[in-house]
This record gives sequence, C-alpha cells and structure tokens, in this order.
Amino acid sequence: MTIDIEILQYLHYHPLANRAEIMAGLTKAPSDSTMKRLLSAAVKEGNIETAGRGPATKYKLTPQAHVTMPLDLATYFNKDIDEREVQESFNFDLIRDVLPRVEIFTKGGTFCIVCCTKGV
Repeated sequence: MTIDIEILQYLHYHPLANRAEIMAGLTKAPSDSTMKRLLSAAVKEGNIETAGRGPATKYKLTPQAHVTMPLDLATYFNKDIDEREVQESFNFDLIRDVLPRVEIFTKGGTFCIVCCTKGV
C-alpha cells in the first residue's frame, strides 16, 4: 500500500485529523516536510479537504475520495472479526448527499455512455 492510500484510509476512519495525528497513525511516517507535500498534493487532486488554517488545519476526505478511493482489504481482514468497523445499516446519506457531488465517470467515459445510449 502506498503512503498516499494509507493517508486516505487513515482519514476515512479519523476525519478532521491534523497533520501530527495523521503522521502518528501511519505505519512508516515520512518527514514533516514530505507530509506537508503529500497532503498538499492530495488537496490539489481533490481527495482531501482542509478546515482551518496554519497549525490548526484539519484534514478530511472529499466526497469524491469516499466513493473512489482504493480499499486495502488485507488491512480489513487482518483484524479480528470483532475489531472490524462494519456499517450496520444502509447509508442513505450516500444517495442524498454524497453521490450528487461525485463524478463517477471521466468526461470521456460519460461521452461514450451518452453516445452508446443514443445509438451514435
């Protein structure tokens, strides 16, 4: 698993974490300057949102990242069945709040779907 994915997975389970908390939660934390670059790149890519400024900056996943981020199944299944975080009911917020703000297909993929449905 890359460090980028590990950061996204940490934020999935610990929304609104600051940089120090994220670094403490990683298996092999990078230097502080590398962590700043990684978080900045993830913000530019649209995977992470920030709240606050300066040392009080908190990070959380964007709706896009919640839906499209890769999952590390090995990490999930390495935990004992009683220790796993399991969603016990359907997430209605996913349909009402998250999916309307997420682009599931690329612009080219959407164009292909439109063309195929119109028989072009």
